[in-house]
Amino acid sequence: MDDFYQDLDKEVRIRAEKYFNQDYNCAQAVVLSNLELLNGQTDGIRQLAAGFGHGMNAGCTCGALAGGVMAIGLLLAGPETKGFDKEISEAAAELHRKFVNEFGLTCCRGLRKKLSPFKNTRCKEITVTTAAITLELLLARKTLSAPVGVHPF
Repeated sequence: MDDFYQDLDKEVRIRAEKYFNQDYNCAQAVVLSNLELLNGQTDGIRQLAAGFGHGMNAGCTCGALAGGVMAIGLLLAGPETKGFDKEISEAAAELHRKFVNEFGLTCCRGLRKKLSPFKNTRCKEITVTTAAITLELLLARKTLSAPVGVHPF
């Protein structure tokens, strides 16, 4: 990984952790940190992702994973995208695979039991790592046409 990508990886991790520490949920932290770095529109994203934390508040699919999929859709879909777009479907499936490889499962309830006994430690680790995995996938697919990171945190 060259310096440019290492810097982006470090920055997305810092931003995701800052959001998490400021009481944003895991989905919000992942999607916002990626959108900011890749110049995506963040208006309305806090609200959109608000219900996805804690496994959609039911302990199901991890909100960090859901936030990563949101970022993929928001940054890769065009204004006319409908239904199942091949590039987005493949990117979302790859994120899911990498998430399972990293953490073993996607269930929030199971993840919270499996990792550190301290909620903030375990959820923060998942959030920060998922933000970085999402960024890596997006950078592999997205042509950066504007300066990276112009949105202030």
